[in-house]
Amino acid sequence: MKRPSSISGEETKYFDRIPVDLVISNILSRLPVKSKAQCRCVSKLWSSIIRRPNYDQLFPIKTPAPPRILFTIDVSGECFFYSSPQPHNPDQNSSLVATLHNRTGNTKIYKVCGPVCGLVCRQYNSVGVIYNPITGESLNLPKLSLNGIDQSEWLFDKARYSFGYDPIDKQFKVLCITWLRTGSHHLSDEYQVLTLGTGCNNFLWRKIQCCTIHFSLDDTAICIDGVLYYPAEIYKGEGTIVCFDVRSEKFSFTNIDRDMAKIKSGTLTLIDYKGKLGACSFDIYHRKRLVLWVLEDAKKPKWSKHTYNLSHPWLNVDVSNRLRPAGMIGSCQLVVYPSFTQDPFFVLYYNLESNIITGVKLEAPLFKEFHGCRIQAFPNYVEDVKLM
Repeated sequence: MKRPSSISGEETKYFDRIPVDLVISNILSRLPVKSKAQCRCVSKLWSSIIRRPNYDQLFPIKTPAPPRILFTIDVSGECFFYSSPQPHNPDQNSSLVATLHNRTGNTKIYKVCGPVCGLVCRQYNSVGVIYNPITGESLNLPKLSLNGIDQSEWLFDKARYSFGYDPIDKQFKVLCITWLRTGSHHLSDEYQVLTLGTGCNNFLWRKIQCCTIHFSLDDTAICIDGVLYYPAEIYKGEGTIVCFDVRSEKFSFTNIDRDMAKIKSGTLTLIDYKGKLGACSFDIYHRKRLVLWVLEDAKKPKWSKHTYNLSHPWLNVDVSNRLRPAGMIGSCQLVVYPSFTQDPFFVLYYNLESNIITGVKLEAPLFKEFHGCRIQAFPNYVEDVKLM
């Protein structure tokens, strides 16, 4: 049987009937994330296809990239984004190479919220920005106002952002808590929510009500199955864990364990422990002793407490004063890292079931120049090329 010529009009018409986005997407779905990000620069058509909200559902990646560990380094106001492979069974005294993706420029970063679906929310002064560490794209959040006071007049610690995702409606939302004081006089507290990806006309902050006045304490918020958890202080000075349902935009509060209340702000890390909320910190009196609390029942509430003694040659006194848990890999591997850069830099993988701790050195461009700079680590980071 004779095949039609490639230049025949009949075949040309047949090819024209094939949707161009289907042709492109079949190519793009086979590319790694970095190459796909570069393809966005080819044309507006390619970029619009890749940035579709339902692109991942229509054209799933043939070979998804494995999760990585995302690192952010604060260097004199600039923020550098690195990522490294995330081994599930690391070898003792092995080494990994981290990749430098992007740097934000001198924006005086105040905090970086944990990544959600490949995006992070970073804050400088009281301004919020949604940022993609892989592509370097950013989206400035609208300015806030508080009782008629312009945002530029605030101090940097008068606003706290948290970043969450609703897996049912597939929406990203940013929660912002603002407060204002003059001396000991309480002027105002407000809770505002912004939904991303809803179009320019709806890209506005919406005030929501909360029956309990509270202030977010630090940057350890975590989103688990559509619920955003963060440690907070109630107006009376009591500590609590706030549970914010991203979909319904309702607040609830979980009382913390008595021992958890003794932990200083900024040293308690919230983690996803087998689908449950976990909180861990190093003992302030025994720097190599790790304490883990797991919320077994949120209604009562009921916390279980577990204590682990870490032993490893790299855990000298100086380093153990600055260690911080990052989160869980799989069901039992806890990632621990120094909260300030050093040479050599390393990551510890602690198996909570076997009580085995494995040290892995991390090699990265410019790390030696960043000695003593603040660093944050976020495991289970999945690269993506989209932005709202």
